[in-house]
Amino acid sequence: MRNELVTNNVRFANLLIDTHSSKQESHSLLCDLHYHDEVELLAITEGELSFVVNGKHHICRKGDTVFCSPRIPHATYVTEGACAYTLVQFRPEHYLGDSNNTGKYFNRFVRNTEIPFLIINDSRLFSLIGTALEEYRAEEEAFELYIKGTVYAMIALLCRRGALTTQNSVYSPDIEKILPAIAYIEEHSASDLSLDEISSVQNLNPSYFCRLFKKASGAGFVEYLHFVRICKSEKLLAKSRKSILEIAYDVGFSSVSYYNRIFKRYKNCTPTEYRRAQYENR
Repeated sequence: MRNELVTNNVRFANLLIDTHSSKQESHSLLCDLHYHDEVELLAITEGELSFVVNGKHHICRKGDTVFCSPRIPHATYVTEGACAYTLVQFRPEHYLGDSNNTGKYFNRFVRNTEIPFLIINDSRLFSLIGTALEEYRAEEEAFELYIKGTVYAMIALLCRRGALTTQNSVYSPDIEKILPAIAYIEEHSASDLSLDEISSVQNLNPSYFCRLFKKASGAGFVEYLHFVRICKSEKLLAKSRKSILEIAYDVGFSSVSYYNRIFKRYKNCTPTEYRRAQYENR
């Protein structure tokens, strides 16, 4: 399984849009098992294809739009020998933002609970993808701004389906209570943070802080700390020449074996495989 590095082709809209068609034999592979950090939308414009998630084949036909969450391994197959689709890929954080200052890592962490995969038969969503493609091809004045507007409309429809979550809907009084802790974690994630230290930031009993943090985020403090460290290590793997051992220590892990294990839990590949994928896709 490969980690795909997505290169945006609509610069100011921060997304990739493209079309694909195939006249291969039935049941042949279109795209092998892979994953990426972007949301993926496939609008089936001709024929049908099989979208594979968790080893299960899901048949998608003309008029369907396939939604796939970030970091979900998936593959596609031809089912009847010919098909065509429009592909849209983007990172939700580029559009949903951080209007409540909850922290860029926390927003990504909370969104991990969204629906991993969905087949949507919605003419409005399908039409928006077609409109974005037309704008991309025509390249008229302010076409990138127009495309960005269509993506916001797509996101709104995906939110109504429960596939994505808007920033305001995940923000709650419980999250507000732990904002100082979130900020502290993001600033000091490379240090040896303990539960006692992080709970003292808010003058809370450690047990109460654990319950509050889990209620607000859906997971525990340690799990979130791991997530922040893994996110920070991604940039070092892609941009620096540091060894895996150096990166593990730089982001706060006490051993490279533990770092490898946690990284694979979140990214479905090892740090070495992730780094290789970044270079192969440049």
